[in-house]
Amino acid sequence: MKKELTVIDFFCGAGGFSEGFRQQGFKIVKGIDYWKPAIYTHNLNHNLNDTTKSILDFWTEDSSDILEIEKLEDTFCIVGSPPCVSFSSSNKSGYADKSHGIKLIEAFLRVIAVKKHKKNSKLKCWYMENVPNSQKFVEVEYSFDKLNLGKWAKNNGKNPEDIALKVRDNGDILDSGDYGAPQSRKRFICGEWCETGDFLLPQKTHENKHITLGDILAKLPKPNLSKKEVFEKKYIDPNYANLIIDGDKLTDHFYDTGLYKIEWYDAKYLKQNHSYMGKMSFPENIDRPCRTIMATRSAKTRESLVFKSEYERIGNGEYRLPTIREIASLMGFPINYQFTGSEGSKWRQIGNAVSPHLSSALAKVVRKKLKLKQINPNFEDLGDLYEKVEIKLNTFEMSPLDKPKKRMKNSKFRRHPYKSGNITVELMNYIEENKNDIPGKNWYIKMYFGTGIEHKVQVITRNDYLFIEKYLEKNIKEFKKFKIDFERNFSTIFGITKEEFQSRYEEDLHLVEKRNPLLIVEEVGYLIQKRKEKDDVVNIEIVEKNEIPLGQLYAIYSLGKFIF
Repeated sequence: MKKELTVIDFFCGAGGFSEGFRQQGFKIVKGIDYWKPAIYTHNLNHNLNDTTKSILDFWTEDSSDILEIEKLEDTFCIVGSPPCVSFSSSNKSGYADKSHGIKLIEAFLRVIAVKKHKKNSKLKCWYMENVPNSQKFVEVEYSFDKLNLGKWAKNNGKNPEDIALKVRDNGDILDSGDYGAPQSRKRFICGEWCETGDFLLPQKTHENKHITLGDILAKLPKPNLSKKEVFEKKYIDPNYANLIIDGDKLTDHFYDTGLYKIEWYDAKYLKQNHSYMGKMSFPENIDRPCRTIMATRSAKTRESLVFKSEYERIGNGEYRLPTIREIASLMGFPINYQFTGSEGSKWRQIGNAVSPHLSSALAKVVRKKLKLKQINPNFEDLGDLYEKVEIKLNTFEMSPLDKPKKRMKNSKFRRHPYKSGNITVELMNYIEENKNDIPGKNWYIKMYFGTGIEHKVQVITRNDYLFIEKYLEKNIKEFKKFKIDFERNFSTIFGITKEEFQSRYEEDLHLVEKRNPLLIVEEVGYLIQKRKEKDDVVNIEIVEKNEIPLGQLYAIYSLGKFIF
């Protein structure tokens, strides 16, 4: 009788881990997650009827209590991807509290330890996925005691101090792009073939030929097609050439994801003019693999994925976010895989997922270990789920984009016009160190020296400003021409009050008002960059360390004209 390759997926989310194993002939018997939309999606695509459950239900005060674990079916394989928020470098710059994330991992490992070491164990392999940074925080090895299984170990004739699982060094950092995913997504993968304790490392298939963002977008239909055009055609999956579906069943793609100018303007600034991080493409470079898809659908951050819109619009709608179907394909989900919930919920499910390309590679190496023949993915198992999804997102309409989201009153402002050297000159409407400072009540020019946690900061005073202005007039020959150009551009708005500065920032949502500080800082940057003289470092006593690139003195002079 053929052995059934069964799998339980912990922290299953939308089912990326499950999907890769399903494609390789494994049977997914259960998904465990605490978030309802994720469980609904996992149930739908894997023909299950699971309810929400917390991993912490498997961690008990009594180290002999494994009742909840024993309720789980004994399976051939266990996979899991504990939440990565605690460990992500993007969360509080990597300084977030790790304790909760570690607790979730240990609860997961506790289940594996019981299933591995119980009498007549059926568990043959297990895998865990998390962000690369998590590798530093998991233990090299876990004893039964460490996993709160001391009494259980004794009851089963084992020493509580014996090693139950080897983790940190029993894995590697793998990039989904090396296994056919059109996305650069590095993750720490650990696990073992239980019989030998070895980590089964999958062989790279695309190390020197990564699939690009453009490869996927070119194979998907344009999201601005009409319903008639779409319904008349069939579409080949951009990842899986043997999967073809009717156009009327392609969900979550034919709708307008256009961005307001105020949104993509912020993203462009953060990508191309960040204070200390490198320059990023805007819009996305389609000749490279897609950058890592984040769990939050955001339009105004450095990590936002921004595409040029297919609609011929300038300003509002000129750029757009990916559709849900686009990010699903970029993650590696088949085009007939369905997601439940709102657009934001679907995005989060996909952004949190394990790439099916990577999980499929892990499943393949298990099949190889078993000396089973390799198989092509079978997508008929997914069935026709189109009719079971309530929210399909397709509208086949262009959005008017006439209601931009208003900024909150007393919104914070912080921008620099120019990058040069290891110094940044910022126009700001708050002082970080003063918790009682109301944003917008006062405006400041601050200089940041360096980029680390211990970087020096200097607030430019009116006296500092006057000193710098005199220095430029006396010592810099080309300053006269710059001053003429500057006054020609801005003379009509000199004398703007601080209150008006703030109101223009909060209320000019279409970026058409010249008094908007966003536009002022941008224009100042253009003027500084078009100077012909070299950006030499000059010595000036008023500035800490006495040295500053000349362009940054121009920035102080220009911004100071509006606030002093």
